[in-house]
Amino acid sequence: MDTEFEGQEISNEYLEYMHNNKTGALIKASVRIGAILAEAKENDLEILTKYAEKIGLAFQIRDDILSEIGDEKVLGKPVGNDKELKKITFVTKYGLDKAKEMLENEINEAIKQIRIYDKKGEFLKELALYIKNREK
Repeated sequence: MDTEFEGQEISNEYLEYMHNNKTGALIKASVRIGAILAEAKENDLEILTKYAEKIGLAFQIRDDILSEIGDEKVLGKPVGNDKELKKITFVTKYGLDKAKEMLENEINEAIKQIRIYDKKGEFLKELALYIKNREK
């Protein structure tokens, strides 16, 4: 989907839709499969799904940020190539500062979703923070 619209303007909603159905879908599926295999109750499955949607989108926003300002040696790929390819990313659409703010908001919302799990949710909280701060 993202390569199909290189160099074109897309709506904010479509940008989010596109990324929710890429990496975000894989992350959401992983969380849901784990919850289902653990025989999670319906309420827990809903909470974990919302959490997964937030960290999935956050992962993509962070990826877009790293594509703009990351360390090529750490990333293992060129930095700035999204602009050259005229890809629509959260950074090219909203700017770097707004993308960072959006990342922070998604992570905070993800952590808010799982706060009811207290200590049992510590791994999920750490995973969200890792996504926010990852360098590759």
